[in-house]
Amino acid sequence: MRHWEQLKPAFLRRLARSHLAFGLAERALALKHLPKEQDQVLLRFALDLGEKLFAKDARGVGANIFFPAELLYGLDIPPFYPEVASGLGASLGMAEEGLAKAEAAGYPGDLCTFHRNAVGMKLRGLFPPLRAYVATSHICDVAPQIMANFAYEDGVPFILVDVPPERDEESVDYVERQLEAAISELCAATGASFDIDRLREAIRLSNQARRYAIEVMELRRASPSPLRGSGMFGQLALIAFLFGSPHGVEYYRALRDYTRGLVERGASEQANQRYRLLWLHLKPYYPNQLLAHLEDELGAAIVFEEMSLVWWDELDERRPLRALAEKILSHPSLGPAKHRAEVVLKLAREFAVDGVVHFNHWGCHQSTGALRIVRDRLRREGIPFLEIDGDCVDGRNLQWGPLLTRIEGFIEMLEG
Repeated sequence: MRHWEQLKPAFLRRLARSHLAFGLAERALALKHLPKEQDQVLLRFALDLGEKLFAKDARGVGANIFFPAELLYGLDIPPFYPEVASGLGASLGMAEEGLAKAEAAGYPGDLCTFHRNAVGMKLRGLFPPLRAYVATSHICDVAPQIMANFAYEDGVPFILVDVPPERDEESVDYVERQLEAAISELCAATGASFDIDRLREAIRLSNQARRYAIEVMELRRASPSPLRGSGMFGQLALIAFLFGSPHGVEYYRALRDYTRGLVERGASEQANQRYRLLWLHLKPYYPNQLLAHLEDELGAAIVFEEMSLVWWDELDERRPLRALAEKILSHPSLGPAKHRAEVVLKLAREFAVDGVVHFNHWGCHQSTGALRIVRDRLRREGIPFLEIDGDCVDGRNLQWGPLLTRIEGFIEMLEG
């Protein structure tokens, strides 16, 4: 087993670059090994994106998860999100070595593990070749610094879109001008050409996917909750990757149809549902018992997740860059923490939850930094609130015994 652990990065790297991998996956699709249509769509998307990112003439660009994919699709540039890759690596049991690699390279141990693991994965040669990196400055202040390091090490351009802390017309103007400049730099770095109609098509596709995603949100208000919440924690990655792509429309339409079918039949993916919970922030992505214990043993249904929220208004395809600037500036976590608190309260009411759970990911300033304000706002409305300290990427930072005691105590309180 130890030899396999040493060989695994090289094996995965070669497999990802090989036509064999794509052929095998396509055959799996043909054999309908994935029963849900939305999962088949995601696999097709991953195959298509992987081929583009690892092609000999690849012109992929690395981005942080808050940079709008619509702009990259509008330039016919395949996007790559290191933070998403880091979470995927954790789910495959690759985080411990990635974190060790990053720490050996001088990255401090108190840095967010999403970014540290991304560094380690890149050092292990698991990232595709990229022509540039682009990042927004808002929400997560570590991401653009890591991206700048990656760009420096690779000798490629780094493009920063500076985002003011508040949304007003002046701020929208400012971000729109930066997106215009980013297009010029991205075209120079990748050889892409700018076509306003292609960008408008990406906006059109994004709006279609958005409408289906909102329908899914509305369907999830049903009782019993139709979808198993633990299966929905990939939505942040999908919001980063899919909007602006035809695959995004296919995925959310299929998910809407699947969810609607469950609601119409009064069915659910989770049989045991005694309590309705709203989940804030993310989950631990490495193998663990947390969500299965909550759902199957304690009967807590995670009816919605903060990171599944479609927070932006429909985009105006007549002014695509301004629309994307407005999307960037409309994120609930931008500006005072009271913005996020009000959005969370609105979700708690709309989904008629019995309680709210916040997973405190180690090193995440934007989420845990606002914790007290969010908690106090909910408690003033009489909504029970549970904080869980842990780590989304490093399993060594999740103490299962004490955590189990706190979770069971919280559920007992809901019974009372």
